[in-house]
Amino acid sequence: MNVHSKLSFFAFAVFTAFMLAFTACSGEDGKDGKDGIAGKDADEVNVDSLAAAIRSEVTGTLWDSLYAEPYVDSIYNILFDNTYAEDWMDSVRMALIDSLKEADYDSLYTLLYDSIYTDIYSQAIIRTLDAWTYNAKEDLYGAFANLYPLMYKDFKNSKGESSPQPLAIKVRNTCEHLDFTEEDLSFMTQEEVNKMMIRTPECRWKKVMVKAWIEGFSDTATATGNVNPDKEILLAPSFKFDNEALLELTAPKKTLYQIRAYALENDKEIPFFSASEPTTVHPMQINGAELLGVEKRSWYDGVWITPNMDSITAILGDISKKLPDGTLKAYQKYNDDSTVQESTMRVMRAIFEVLQNRNVKYVENDGAGSRGQKIDYPIDVLRSKQAVCNEFSFLVASVLEAIGFEVYIVDVPSHMFIGWAVEKNSKTLGFLETTMLGHKDATFDMAFDAGVEKFNDQAENFEDGTSEILSLKEIRSYGITPNDIP
Repeated sequence: MNVHSKLSFFAFAVFTAFMLAFTACSGEDGKDGKDGIAGKDADEVNVDSLAAAIRSEVTGTLWDSLYAEPYVDSIYNILFDNTYAEDWMDSVRMALIDSLKEADYDSLYTLLYDSIYTDIYSQAIIRTLDAWTYNAKEDLYGAFANLYPLMYKDFKNSKGESSPQPLAIKVRNTCEHLDFTEEDLSFMTQEEVNKMMIRTPECRWKKVMVKAWIEGFSDTATATGNVNPDKEILLAPSFKFDNEALLELTAPKKTLYQIRAYALENDKEIPFFSASEPTTVHPMQINGAELLGVEKRSWYDGVWITPNMDSITAILGDISKKLPDGTLKAYQKYNDDSTVQESTMRVMRAIFEVLQNRNVKYVENDGAGSRGQKIDYPIDVLRSKQAVCNEFSFLVASVLEAIGFEVYIVDVPSHMFIGWAVEKNSKTLGFLETTMLGHKDATFDMAFDAGVEKFNDQAENFEDGTSEILSLKEIRSYGITPNDIP
């Protein structure tokens, strides 16, 4: 049986099935009349039902014949023409034909063609595409959410495979080239060759796109790529998180990744994959348990150093009042001082006294119901009048960065304090034990001496990496920016 006759057979089967199902288009007795659906306009014919009937009756054998896109138009025409050829109609079916004759036949044809052809075309495009969720991060920490592309750049999983975060989708093109030699073809009849050409899909690369969003917390992120036959690619959308939604969180919240994959063909997005994956979003105050293997993990403490917070203006104003001529200078000499280093110490003393007058007390960490340490941002420390050691350090560092000082974070086992360059681009540093801001009777000199002593005590730990001294300038140059905390 050749392609044309085979299609005629299936067209007849299709038509027989849906004509019997839709005799209600005329009067109840099968005759056309005023109570029937017949009319002068094409929109009185139930086009959706007709198209649905054709689609539902197209068998697997017919779909197989539609593998090759160049044949779709001719196959559809055969199907349509045979379906509506009056030679096939008996008296039971004539009622529908009568209504079609009085309808706008060209419009009806176009509507049916567009509906069914789109289905056929779409299936031909996506039939060799497959997709699945490669990884979906189970815990999203608001403190780092918008830095995940940087944090997990070139990240490898435990198997050494690329594993973009927080979400990655694999797409595979299952199409395989069928290579036939001239010798193979010599043993085939022309009819067999023709059938093979029809049944063998056009094997080529496909352009695909993944869209994804995190319900309630992100925009719709996209990633596109080309996937070759018998190959797979990894697509990782880069999310932009809603800062206001993150700031509203006071406890972990369960939500979903929504994922969609499309083939991009002729300016159309043809869907072929859809999924939802669970995740939990944690408040922005949580320094969470990120995946092992993240490079420069400690550098991300820099998100808590927020020089643009609302309270900075008032703090800088109070510091200026304690300095000569009411002027706040960074790495510039005051007239009363003999060196820049001396002037820097003058400014540091003023900073200590102003922040000490904010009456922030040292407290133990109270947690937040999440895995990881809760760290309040400087603005919250000033409001609550409470802080732990790293919160004191981030407060001081925020003020120093706002002034323009070169700041260093000294991270030692179970403790943190602050350092600064005594002159611009100097390798000589000063240190401050920031927790002494919470002691009413402490002086700047006491806090300075305690900081220097603690730094000297860590000499061996700095060598083996147990302790770190981190340059905030390097942290910012790396791309770790302050979180947008008002």
